Amino acid sequence: MKTFQCGLLSVYIGAVLAAQPNIVLFITDDQDVTLGGMKPLVKTLKNIANEGASMMNAFTSTPICCPSRASILTGLYQKHHQVLNNSIEGGCSSRNWQLGLEKSTFAVALKKANYSTFYAGKYMNKYGQKSVGGPEHVPPGWDSWVGLVGNSRYYNYSLSINGTAKKYTTEYLTNVLSAFAEEFLDYQRPENSPFLMVLAPPAPHAPFTPEPKYVGKFKDKRVPREPHFNTANNSDKHWLVRMKPVPLPNETVELLDDYYAMRWETLLSVDDLVETVVNKLRRSELLENTYIMFTSDNGFHLGQYSMPWDKRQPYEFDVRVPFLIKGPNISKKSMSTNPILLIDIHATILQMAGVQPMSTDGRSILPIEPTGNRTFYLEYRGEGSEKYDPSCPWRDNHLSLCSSKACCKCQDSTNNTYSCVRSVIDEVEDFVFCRFEDDEAFVEAYDMIKDPYQLVNLYPGLDPAKRKHFSVLLDSWMPVED
Repeated sequence: MKTFQCGLLSVYIGAVLAAQPNIVLFITDDQDVTLGGMKPLVKTLKNIANEGASMMNAFTSTPICCPSRASILTGLYQKHHQVLNNSIEGGCSSRNWQLGLEKSTFAVALKKANYSTFYAGKYMNKYGQKSVGGPEHVPPGWDSWVGLVGNSRYYNYSLSINGTAKKYTTEYLTNVLSAFAEEFLDYQRPENSPFLMVLAPPAPHAPFTPEPKYVGKFKDKRVPREPHFNTANNSDKHWLVRMKPVPLPNETVELLDDYYAMRWETLLSVDDLVETVVNKLRRSELLENTYIMFTSDNGFHLGQYSMPWDKRQPYEFDVRVPFLIKGPNISKKSMSTNPILLIDIHATILQMAGVQPMSTDGRSILPIEPTGNRTFYLEYRGEGSEKYDPSCPWRDNHLSLCSSKACCKCQDSTNNTYSCVRSVIDEVEDFVFCRFEDDEAFVEAYDMIKDPYQLVNLYPGLDPAKRKHFSVLLDSWMPVED
């Protein structure tokens, strides 16, 4: 494979920039952390967590792929970047995105700072669609571009290789990304200009297809039977969670267990990818001057509150994400409870590179020092669909993802739209307050310290002063305008 010819800067410039670290960012797709989603990644934990820090309170601000990825790239909340959902109409890789904030990503900033930049894998769900420029469109800031056309899959996909589409049928995508990453690293040297590498494998996103050598590896694993699994009474949750049947029938639960095992199996190839990159950095004498971060765009649920499988909800399993970081001056085997957000990645990367910070909603997570207090927001704009499962009774385009395999329970709707404020104060308070834009103007509130499974909605009996406090915070936040 000889796709990239990455020219070297002069030795003089390389020496000037030697203090600038290399940066590697792994972004998995739909990887839970509260349900044990990091457990299969033994090599990743060894190479990143054991050599650096585990951030135990990391969150996405919007638990859905495309808006979350826009937040990672720009450092902005959804209401500011206006990527509302996974459709082109909702801003996902749209012309507005391309003509606007795509020009303000951390890649653009680092490219201006003489970084060599590389991206491989899933970008945004609608990337490469003909109506928005096709695979010929290479986002600004990337010297070497291997962008997945469309949404996550493992076989039968196309990649935009520096603007030229190439079809793959039998090659497992995670392994293809690994090969491209190794090739890019072949051209990197300690005396070269620093580099930024982003690797975005498909796992463990649906269709949950493991690499053949890992099929059945976790066949006996089951979804953790925690207190919020397959609950029989969700009367204090908003209407989408209350959809029948509750609880789920046995055959659906068995399917959830199968999906759980398959998701873990897809992550084993990600584990190989991480090890391959770390070993390549070590052999190239680049590892000591490289920051490595590992995270996911959002979490995932499998049967919690009797919801079949998806994300998009404001609950802990959908908004909490894994986050590991290693690199210069980060203590080994350390753990931090600092509340951090994916919108912080932008500012963190710029600080690592010594680049002047830009105006964003996030903040750098470095240095990793105790900063337990933070108030932040969660938001999502629900999405409908024109596609129906003929086996389901629903013919309402305000509903979406209503699958007969999931008992015709819908995973989204246009009024699955909410804004939440979360207040974290050291070990004293962790409180989340959510307002839904539905016919009921439903509100949910949870004390995450006393009720980590969010089993009891406190809003009906909430102290009036506390209710007013959080309502005022949300009113000042203001929802996204259509």
